[in-house]
Amino acid sequence: MPAALPNIGHVKAGGAAWAIMLADLALILFIVTASYADGATLPDTAPDPVPQAIYRPSPGAPPLTDWIAQQPAGGAASLQITLGYDPADADAAMDRAAGLAAQAASAGLPARIVLIPGSGETGATLSFDR
Repeated sequence: MPAALPNIGHVKAGGAAWAIMLADLALILFIVTASYADGATLPDTAPDPVPQAIYRPSPGAPPLTDWIAQQPAGGAASLQITLGYDPADADAAMDRAAGLAAQAASAGLPARIVLIPGSGETGATLSFDR
């Protein structure tokens, strides 16, 4: 006659008692996980990065390439150049944006260009969002 089975919840289970306990734990994990699901959807866009350095062209300000060289950018930095323009002169704005992007690329930091119609704002922000 075999030795008495340990009394761990299911006496007649024999060697399968561990599988029943594992199934119970899996069910508990499922219930706990499901209780945290509130059905909220995630936003479609990422939040705007928080700028760590801001550049505004002004009298006495260094050129964009020199400003970029002065910043501790590293591999996680991203540069966004914002350029306001007159919608009646979009071609000039595109040329200026291409020039600023070329300056940023020559400084070793490719830029994202944002054109804002009807705004006179021009500048750059350096963010660590990657």
